[in-house]
This record gives sequence, C-alpha cells and structure tokens, in this order.
Amino acid sequence: MNDSANSSREHALTEVLRSHPAVADAAVVTGEDGRCPSARIVPDPDAAPVLHRSAALEAAGRLGGLAWHEPAAGVRVAGVNRGETDFLYREIFTENTYFRHGVTLPRGAVVVDVGANIGMFTLAAALHGPGARIIAVEPVAELADAVALNAELHGVDATVLRGALSRADGETAFTFYPHNSVMSGRFADAAEDFGVLKGYLRTGRDAEREPQLDRLVADRMRAEPRQVRVTTLAGVADGLGLRRIDLLKIDVEKAEAEVLEGIGDALWPRIDRIVMEVHDIDGRLGAVLGQLRSRGFEVAHEQDPRLLLTPCHNVYARRPEAEAGPSPEAPPAFHGGPVLRDLEHELRELIARRLPSVVPPARFTVAADLVTEDGRTAAPAAVPNPAGGPRAAALARIWAGLFGAEAVRQDADFFDLGGDSLTAVRMLAEIEAELGEGALTPDLIFTESTFGALAAAVEAGPLPGGPADR
Repeated sequence: MNDSANSSREHALTEVLRSHPAVADAAVVTGEDGRCPSARIVPDPDAAPVLHRSAALEAAGRLGGLAWHEPAAGVRVAGVNRGETDFLYREIFTENTYFRHGVTLPRGAVVVDVGANIGMFTLAAALHGPGARIIAVEPVAELADAVALNAELHGVDATVLRGALSRADGETAFTFYPHNSVMSGRFADAAEDFGVLKGYLRTGRDAEREPQLDRLVADRMRAEPRQVRVTTLAGVADGLGLRRIDLLKIDVEKAEAEVLEGIGDALWPRIDRIVMEVHDIDGRLGAVLGQLRSRGFEVAHEQDPRLLLTPCHNVYARRPEAEAGPSPEAPPAFHGGPVLRDLEHELRELIARRLPSVVPPARFTVAADLVTEDGRTAAPAAVPNPAGGPRAAALARIWAGLFGAEAVRQDADFFDLGGDSLTAVRMLAEIEAELGEGALTPDLIFTESTFGALAAAVEAGPLPGGPADR
C-alpha cells in the first residue's frame, strides 16, 4: 500500500475513532510494514473519567515503575505485576472475601487497611461504604505508591501511611518479594513461604509438572531485604484523631498477633469489626479467636478451599451492637466509564460497522493529549514486529494449543486470555519439552505477558544443545 493510500486509511480510521463519545481525540499511524496501523486515544474526561485521569497521572510522571492493569471490565488500577493484580481483584471483588459473616460498613465509616498492598481492599471499602474515611498502612514503598495512585485515580478519601504496625514503635527487618508481593512480611521464611505458595498452586491439581512448578515458585519468591518503620495501631489512632474504627482489616503475613498487641486497652472498645488473615502456626488461630471473643466480638472463621495445603485462614469478628450497614447481594462495581480493554472492544466494533473493508489498528494506547513538547502530534507506539524463527514458531504452536489459534497475535496478553499460574506451569513445561530447560525465564510470563514479548524472549534464548539442555 502506497503512502497516499495509507494516509487515506489513517484519516478514515481517525474520524471513526473520534466519533465515539469516550474519545476526545485520536491519531492513527501505519507501521513500517505498511499493514499494521496503531491508534493513540485521548479519553473524554466526562465519558471515560478514570481512563482520562490515568492518562493524566502517567503524563505527570506519577506511574513510575508501576503499570496499569485492567483485571476486569470497567476496572483500571496501578500495580506491580499483572498476575497479583488479577489475584487481588478476584479475592476482594469477585469473591467478596472480606465482607462475609455479617461484616458490613455503615455510611461514613472509618476503615483501617493494614497490609494494603496496592490498595485493592481500600477501593473495595470505599465502594462498600460511601463516604468512608480510609487509612491504608503499607510498608513497601512501591506498593504504598500504588495505593496513593489508585486512591487518587478513583477519588477515594485515603490516608496512606508508609510503614508497618506492630506491638511497639521502632524499625524492623522486612522481606519484600517483588514478584509475589502479597507474601512479603516481617516474618518471611524462604523455605516456609516456598511451601505455602507451592501448596496454593497445587491445591486440587496434579503434580505431573513438578520441576516447572518448582522453578516458577522459586522465581516468584526471590527476596529483597528491607528496613521499615513500625508503629502501633494505638499510636496511629491517636495521631489521626480516630475516635472509632468501624472496620479493621489485617493481612500482614504472620505478623497479625503483633498488630493486635499494639491496639491497647483504650482502643479495643472503639473497634467494631475486624477481618483478618491468620496463619495457624503453633495454635495461633485458636489464640486469636479466643482473644477476640474475650474483647466482646462474635467471631467466625473459614479457609479458602484453594488454601487447604497452607496455614492461612480468614477470621471475621464483629460486635453484636455495632451499627449494621447495607449488605449488597453482589460485590460493588466501579463507576468510572470504560477502561482501555472496554474501549478498544467498542472501537473495533465501531470500525467493523463503519469501515468493514479497512484493517483496524493492531494496537490502542491512551494519552493525556496528542501534542509533544515541540508542538507536533505524537505518533502512536509502534506495533512490535513479529519475532521470526523456529523457536518463536514453537511458542506460537504452544500458545495456540492453550488459547486457540486466533490468540496468536503480537498484542495478545496471557492474562487477558485467561492465563493463571497453573497455565504458566503448563506452558513452561511444554516450552521446555520442545526447546529445553531455560528456554524462557518463568517470571517473564508475569512481567512481559504479551505473546510478542514472550516470542522475542524465546527467540533470543539459548540454542538447543546449549547450557539449557545440558
């Protein structure tokens, strides 16, 4: 296709994109191959407010080392890796894990989220309890940044405290697992944590791919030592002037007893509800249940069937006299307009109706505006060129076997296609069976999750007969 034809196609596509109510502006540019146009979208601030705000935050340099993730339709958050974001969304929103056994929120509630991670529960609490004031406590700097960014993105009244809670003020050693941050903590134990994650992944599954599972788990459990500031919940309440806490959520990976010890006698009667994860090590579950009952709470506990091979239990405690809030039949929904995955689907359908003979853009990205610093219109990011060669072709066959032939596209995302940790184990096993051990670093499936990026990594890997096959 010549330059004139490309220009006509780009103009026609741009006009169709601009006609969508959630698009304030758009630009389409054809790639070097002349066949794969890319689109850059400026979201409309009224029709797509969350997508618009996310573009503005990114343009202001607020995203940093985080990335935008969209674990479900209508949902956009900043996170450290896609697999964990999907896990947290499923646990907190899809399964509504924290709002069970009579745990609700009154309007204008005060919520303390201890172990906030990227702030998924903070967002859930805001949606469950309109007008809630939320204090999110998170010791890992990268995760605390995500909490603050997600609260701002979704207009949540949240105070982010960068530190950990314990029985006394001070500093402590802390283990951060960058590729499995939900298991980071003060009392991390490499062998024990390896077993917990492996037990979670194996629950209800066969173990025929044990070597690949071990490598995947080991990759997810690489640790970084940190030093973090610690304080007590009583100190936090005094410092922020909290006269009551309607809901205290605790998920601190084996440090839950220390958090409870830091509450203090004066604060206990002002806490109405507690939801917490307890690691039942050395009888801790029974001790926590007894402690909560002695403080006047009605308690219940349960264990996720997927965690039967782990010591993790959820505990729910509430005071009988606490004011009950609404108990929705379904988890709360986000209300910020379409996110990129939704908008891209709608735009592709629009193009198919308006321009049925024109190839739609292969890639859609969002931006705060289309003007660069020198006043020119910014071009969309190029579509990655397909990796060639027999190794990439082998990945394409494996990918098609997992997700279908139509999923073998450069921008097809492992997680968007329904992939999870067990799918990753299966894919890794099939790649190694064909190309040898070490053909793909396990963690790349989680950090570079598109087919194009993984194909390029596989193509650049060691040749058969090299170190990986010895």
